[in-house]
Amino acid sequence: MPALIFSKPVQFRTFQNEHALAFYWLFLCSTSLSIFLFDLYTPLGVAAGTPYVLVIFCSLWFKGNQSTYIAVILSIFLTITGFFLSHGQVAPMDVVLTNRVLALSTILITAFMVLKLKQANHEISSLKTESYIDALTQCKTDRAFVSELITEIKRCKRYKHSLSIAIFDVDHFSKLIHTSKSNKPQSERLIKNLSSEISSSIRNSDQLYRISHDRFAVIFVETDIHEAKEVSNALREKIFKLNHSNFQPGFTVSAGIASLEPDDNRRKIYKRAEKALMQAKANGRNQVSTLPEIKRNDKMLVPAILLRSRSN
Repeated sequence: MPALIFSKPVQFRTFQNEHALAFYWLFLCSTSLSIFLFDLYTPLGVAAGTPYVLVIFCSLWFKGNQSTYIAVILSIFLTITGFFLSHGQVAPMDVVLTNRVLALSTILITAFMVLKLKQANHEISSLKTESYIDALTQCKTDRAFVSELITEIKRCKRYKHSLSIAIFDVDHFSKLIHTSKSNKPQSERLIKNLSSEISSSIRNSDQLYRISHDRFAVIFVETDIHEAKEVSNALREKIFKLNHSNFQPGFTVSAGIASLEPDDNRRKIYKRAEKALMQAKANGRNQVSTLPEIKRNDKMLVPAILLRSRSN
């Protein structure tokens, strides 16, 4: 089923990329040939290879450097070839040679600038990716959480769909870490294990974020507050049972859940979930609370965590 769902968009993007590449090479060849013919049939001293700069600048269209290298080599070759094959001469040879040298210098300088711009774009893209992906857990970050929560709220309001968010927080995190001899490795292990357990217990359509050092958030799409609580409770119980074997003894989590209401925005729903989390902490920790408070959903006889399609 996923293959059927995503095959068309992927094919469409591939179609676009292939045609964009073909268009660029067509532009490269036709423009270079036009500049060369103009240079070839113009007396020496009137034209040179400077217009090839346009072709080199157009290589910014593609991320890789190959298109720029090819454009530069072709431009240099045609500029030199045009010098030997051009008809007539209307300026002294030293002027003609100066024009050609300046044209070649302009081509090389432009190529250097284009390559630097591509490198800068790549670095900016990498930094943007790093700001949205947590290095330790490979979860999305708080910046991604804010951006995608806003988008999901708009979508769910437009189509009148359910949306819930859950905030998971490690109980007594600092106390657990201070009891360990190697604080940093221990904390990293706990956080990685927790992110792995949450990720394996939610659907592919749900989104997991690490929003602070020991806090995670999940956006449950198409999910009401009852189902979100069932899933979160099942996850909490699972961690509690496993903490003696896979986690540090005494390692538990608390969770707060809120569901989208008609007048909600990103701040309102998050504050409500955070308030529910504080309530879970105040009630003794290792609990899941919601705002508004709800009772256990009696219709859910099978654990919700088993009814949802898990991530691979």
